[in-house]
Amino acid sequence: MRATLRRRLAARQKQRGMTLLEIMIVIAILGLLASVIVVAVMNQFDNAKVNAAKLKLNELEKALQLYSVQVGEYPGQSEGLRALLTPPDGSKPFLKEKNVPKDPWGAEYLYFNPARGGGNQPYEVVSKGPDGQEGTDDDIKPGGK
Repeated sequence: MRATLRRRLAARQKQRGMTLLEIMIVIAILGLLASVIVVAVMNQFDNAKVNAAKLKLNELEKALQLYSVQVGEYPGQSEGLRALLTPPDGSKPFLKEKNVPKDPWGAEYLYFNPARGGGNQPYEVVSKGPDGQEGTDDDIKPGGK
């Protein structure tokens, strides 16, 4: 019996806790992993906002096309996207929202008639993008950037 008791005591003495240095290393590694995960998640969140803006721009373009078919022309610059909510002939609105939608960053979509770039559309609808500044590289247009 004494031999087994001695073996147990010897086994307990061999087991020791983690040192302060080991604990600090583990905490540092966990911190690095957390920062990498946060950056990856934030990038995905930003990408989701850009994709949401593109989808809404495409929806606005479809509403403008329907407006043009029904009314005979696109809304003027002064009417803007508000015309999609209150068509001049009193028909039902072309958008589900009660107000002109805003982009995922809280800014209003820009509407130009005639289009500034002179593309194949007579109008242009744009989101200012993440930076909120018009005319920068991160502006979002229907179907692309």
